[in-house]
Amino acid sequence: MAVLLADRLLPGVADWADELTAIRHDLHSHPERGFDTDRTVGVICENLRKWGVTDINTEFVKGAVIAVIEGTRPGHTIGIRADMDCLPMNDHCGKEYASQNEGLAHTCGHDGHTTWLLGTARYLAAHRDFPGKVVLIFQPAEEISRGAQTLVKAGLLEKYGIEEIYGGHTEPMLPKGTIGFKPGPLQAASDSVYVTVKGFGTHGGRPHLGVDPIPVAAQIVTALQTIVSRKINPIDTAVLSICSINAGRFEAVNIVPAQCTLSGTIRTFLPETRAFVEETVKTMVPAIAKANGCEAEVEYVHECGSVINTPAQTEAALKVTGELLGEDHVKVIDPFMSSEDFSEYLQRVPGCIIRVGIKDEDHAVSLHNPNFDFNDEVLPVAVSVVANMAIKRLEALAS
Repeated sequence: MAVLLADRLLPGVADWADELTAIRHDLHSHPERGFDTDRTVGVICENLRKWGVTDINTEFVKGAVIAVIEGTRPGHTIGIRADMDCLPMNDHCGKEYASQNEGLAHTCGHDGHTTWLLGTARYLAAHRDFPGKVVLIFQPAEEISRGAQTLVKAGLLEKYGIEEIYGGHTEPMLPKGTIGFKPGPLQAASDSVYVTVKGFGTHGGRPHLGVDPIPVAAQIVTALQTIVSRKINPIDTAVLSICSINAGRFEAVNIVPAQCTLSGTIRTFLPETRAFVEETVKTMVPAIAKANGCEAEVEYVHECGSVINTPAQTEAALKVTGELLGEDHVKVIDPFMSSEDFSEYLQRVPGCIIRVGIKDEDHAVSLHNPNFDFNDEVLPVAVSVVANMAIKRLEALAS
């Protein structure tokens, strides 16, 4: 296939396009969820060893692969991370390499991320004339916001002496070959809320003999929307979405159920806004339930914090990427409200995560959509961008 931006890539990377595509298709066909990534780990290790990477650790955290590539000169240490897990949904991409695992699909591009980090490893292993070392982090469980947290708690940053960290993510809203950068806040913190409204079941024709939790749950949903619209400064940003409501049985039309459950997601940027929304939800929900003769239990779970890219590292990455691909292929982007557990690393060491554009006429479907598929044309571009960022940053730190 024709290689995108072939004349601007690092030497030799364009020649790997078909091989990288084959790896990506294999990963797409065999998605694995959470920390249960044994097959993916095997594919990663097989290719790393084939390309001369021997310092490989698969025991540090279940489902993760940590590999180290040392340059020929002393220097600093940076980390590069790719997430490798899938989502619990069906694959409707319609390709011959569609998921073979029912109910699991790579609809967030992590198969592409894993592949481009493998390509980066191949390039760095073959071109070691750089100072310091690169720690490659193939991370599981991003989609459940547990992977980065688990690695950090296990002491990843300290064990490997990681001083800065970099990552990338697929972006179907950017044209293919365009790399998006955002110094400062890029992605929101993510929290989950689970509510159980407890009433008293009865006959649907005698509602006065029970306490119906369904209209109470409806009041709660409506009231929660006022947190963002009426209780937070409009200059600030927050999202509160109730994404599930469950009560009773569809075919049991004459039974008032005893309870109703709700669940949803909350996205915020500022720590004080995050704390305010949590406190308000925990106060508002039980009060509404009590006012209507019900009880309510609220479980509020912190998933991951805001992704705040360090300005100096982000601007440096943007500069060297513009020099590699041309200024027409780099873009400063706006922040958005989806979350990323890459934030766990950035809370402890400086660095940034970039967005890798894949959009064309065949790749404009949103992430987390069953029809989503990664754009293989972008693989050599991503490899060149990430490897170049690593080498240039280590050279800058050494100087």
